[in-house]
Amino acid sequence: MIEFKNLKKLSILLIILQSISFSTLNAQKKSPLNVQEKLDSLKTSLNEVTIMELGGMVKISQETKGFENDKFLSLDEFQSELQSVIMDPETKLYADDKKTIQLVVFPKKVAIETKIHSEGLIAITSEDFMSRKLRFDNENYAFYDSSNKKLRPEEAEEKFKSGVYKVEAFVNDNDVFKLAYLTKFTQEELQEMMETYQNQSASFDAALKGKPLPDFVFKDILGNTYTPEDIKGKVVVINFWFMSCAPCIEEMPELNKLVEEYENNNDVLFLALTLDEKGSMLNKFLETNVFNYNIVPDSKDYIMKKLQVPAFPTHIVLNKNSNVMFIFAGYTPQVGELIKNAVDYYLE
Repeated sequence: MIEFKNLKKLSILLIILQSISFSTLNAQKKSPLNVQEKLDSLKTSLNEVTIMELGGMVKISQETKGFENDKFLSLDEFQSELQSVIMDPETKLYADDKKTIQLVVFPKKVAIETKIHSEGLIAITSEDFMSRKLRFDNENYAFYDSSNKKLRPEEAEEKFKSGVYKVEAFVNDNDVFKLAYLTKFTQEELQEMMETYQNQSASFDAALKGKPLPDFVFKDILGNTYTPEDIKGKVVVINFWFMSCAPCIEEMPELNKLVEEYENNNDVLFLALTLDEKGSMLNKFLETNVFNYNIVPDSKDYIMKKLQVPAFPTHIVLNKNSNVMFIFAGYTPQVGELIKNAVDYYLE
């Protein structure tokens, strides 16, 4: 499939816009009268130009450039690329023409952005969305995909679980979540993330493997405390997680089976350190998502600053000498079996 990044953005924009009678304007010149008239006419009859028609026109323009049929851009890819082009400050378009293009190609996007501005919503990062203590206003929030289609809750959940979608979220000034876009990471972004993760993972392993954890005093939601002295002589299984982490939730049933298997063995201790704060939100979450580890809230600083955990979920197993001997990051359906093998080995 041909990629726009291999062509000059402005020339592509010219081809596309000419095929639908849009004008591209140089900052120093005005559009010829006949082109401007067509543009003005288009502005008064936007409903006559559909995205599908636009997609067809784009294919015609691509065909004139000698592209083969199987290399035509899909409509979603075209929309995504056109959006990036018209948002590029180097693209010389008058504001009203840019708005017209957006209204024709991205009517839903414009409506959503109007909501963002009119309600004074604040953008937050994917990391903040996953880890911050956001409040949800009953059902008064929404997720959208890259084509600005509103997603059903189960559709949004599936995209979260896939691990290949990034979140652009918006909250109001009271930290109430209102809406978010879920868009696929590009291949370049995924590659960069993988390289970053591999580097961080290697550093994490090197810092912990065969060594005791940095000084700690863990306190679970029942008020029990755990210090280095308390865990001596035990095999300790520790899970790092947070409430908005879909794979963390996915693996909980398997982890609960582990707790059940060793419930009569006082030499095995299960701890789950979470980024989330102690309080009603965590309590409500645990009412609907049973997790039988000893839950240690308010652990964000220890997890992110002291240990610098690179991914979630992450599991570590300490031997009876309190040294970290097993590290596993990410989710797999076999996670329970992997941890069990490590526990049994270090119990011997």
